[in-house]
Amino acid sequence: FVGPEPASRARPVARSLARSARRSDEPRSAWDWFDLAAELEATDPAEAYRAYARALIQEPTFVEAHVNLGRLLQLAGRTKEAIEHYRRALGMGTTDPTAAFNLGTALEELGRWNHALASYRRAIEADEQFADAHFNLARLYDQLGRRADALRHLRAYKWLVE
Repeated sequence: FVGPEPASRARPVARSLARSARRSDEPRSAWDWFDLAAELEATDPAEAYRAYARALIQEPTFVEAHVNLGRLLQLAGRTKEAIEHYRRALGMGTTDPTAAFNLGTALEELGRWNHALASYRRAIEADEQFADAHFNLARLYDQLGRRADALRHLRAYKWLVE
């Protein structure tokens, strides 16, 4: 069966939802905007960005919105802006390792490897079972010639994914 991609079929519906949400007189909570943004991510990242921004206008300390908006920015090549959102989330004391992990990937993109290592370690401090953080640490340590550290994290990664 050949047909349009599911995302392209859903895009007009997502845009319609976003337009009606913006025009509605009905007050929307930060969580409402967040949920809408999460739905829009796959079909309309620009609208998702706007919805996350609306969530953050209502609730500037909304950690999950900062993390998700950061990821969208990073995917769009706006890495420095993404870093700011990840740092804001971390500054609010989140115990979710995602912000630290995503910060590590963004810092890696900018070639700031030592800072990326620290971010991946912070993700593992928050969740020792965060397999992807162990993998990224292993890869980075290997690139830096720190073989013992690389092997330690590679073993942890393999143990977690098996």
